[in-house]
Amino acid sequence: MFQANSGKVIDKTLFKKVGQSVSERALHHDREGTLDEFSWRMLADMNLWRIPVRSELGGLGGTWLECVECLEEVARECEDLGFLITSLGHIGSLRLLCDYGDEEQKHRWIPGLLKGNIAVTAMTEECGGSDLSKMQLAAVKTAGQYLLNGKKTHITNAPVATMGLLAGRIPALGVKKDITLFFLDLNVPGISIGPVEMNLGLRTSPTADIDLENVSITECNIIGAQGGGLNILHDIISFERALYGVIAAGLIERMAQLGMQRSLSRQAFGKNIAEFQYVQDKLVGMKMSSTICRSLTYEALRMLEEKHPESSLVCSSVKYQAALRLVESAGNLMQIYGHQGYSDPKIGKFVRDAAGMKIAGGTNDIQKVNIFKQMLGTR
Repeated sequence: MFQANSGKVIDKTLFKKVGQSVSERALHHDREGTLDEFSWRMLADMNLWRIPVRSELGGLGGTWLECVECLEEVARECEDLGFLITSLGHIGSLRLLCDYGDEEQKHRWIPGLLKGNIAVTAMTEECGGSDLSKMQLAAVKTAGQYLLNGKKTHITNAPVATMGLLAGRIPALGVKKDITLFFLDLNVPGISIGPVEMNLGLRTSPTADIDLENVSITECNIIGAQGGGLNILHDIISFERALYGVIAAGLIERMAQLGMQRSLSRQAFGKNIAEFQYVQDKLVGMKMSSTICRSLTYEALRMLEEKHPESSLVCSSVKYQAALRLVESAGNLMQIYGHQGYSDPKIGKFVRDAAGMKIAGGTNDIQKVNIFKQMLGTR
């Protein structure tokens, strides 16, 4: 429980109710490939997104750390990585506007985000996801405006979002000087959303392509300086990568609880399987993984806040460890359940979703590339 600058007292444990709501609906939305909009509305109504936003913009004047702590409570109960991934896509746009938007941009878009209008953070294109220098989405100036053309692919929240960040370039600025961030309403002429993708996992966080054809934008749609988008992107991406740790921590904690329940009730050779050391090893591994992911997240957030020179490296490390440990924990949970786990939709969903964390937000291999480059002192 904490008191925001607005004077409003926030009991972070109440966000467990949102997680429980998500859990109740997770299998239905997984089958349908849809976002749980009921629980999403519940999350907004409980003011999660208002916590880090200053009061004159409709927020509670709290901190990003307090917001993350509340999101962690959701993760402990929700049993649905997809719902949490949708939250990360949304929070990226919110942080972008709060930290880098001008006053006009903040007043134009933040109120909608606080109400629960969903946002995208769109970087991936057909030419690649993590190599931002190869992005082809481009704005060309003509007659006092810009025309934006290009395509973003596999974008989280695209089928359900109303606005968001699209990273691209302004070619007229010159090579290596043109990466620029655009913030757009997605219902304007020239923007079309592709069909929902039928993914293996994370099906409760729908993805689709975003096509842009001669979309008219103005200076108000540009966040930060023209050509100054790369450093801002690194900050936003690092923040999101750190959050993968805390959502993995919550999910793994829940897996450990389920595994313990199973091992204390399932018997083999005349005793509970919890008495076998190989089962104990799996359960202890889950608990350690949850603790490690959580600790890494808050250390990374502290380093980001202090602008530590290795903060980005640590955030990539968090993302890597979170994905690795979530996949391992989900697999071990299925082993503890045996064939019942293999045939149980909920346990199967844990495994399918966990595989997606090794892809979303930058693959595990690219996290190693990022870490090595930062060890060399480059990006």
